[in-house]
Amino acid sequence: MSIKVTKTNNTFSVKLNNNNQFKITAQSGGVQVPAKFEDLEDFDTTNLSDNYIIMYDASTQKYTPVNPDDILLKAVTEASSPGIPTAFVDQLEVDLENKINLDAGTF
Repeated sequence: MSIKVTKTNNTFSVKLNNNNQFKITAQSGGVQVPAKFEDLEDFDTTNLSDNYIIMYDASTQKYTPVNPDDILLKAVTEASSPGIPTAFVDQLEVDLENKINLDAGTF
């Protein structure tokens, strides 16, 4: 089977060897997919900054950039969640122990 495709302006003609002919027209428009976060309708760019994390804010029903330090503070003070994970606290304790030596010597 052979297929012949020709283009004239925005119209494509497709011809099969059994003399059936189809006409295809290219159309533009439709739904555009946002290329950046800033293009989204539900994204608040107010606090946009380097190294921020995107988080959903239920009160505004928008996604907002958040300082990672604020996330850790909320994890500690949040009553409805378990707070900071135990594995994180344990690793922090090991890391600090390796950096801070509080040896008082011998008596």
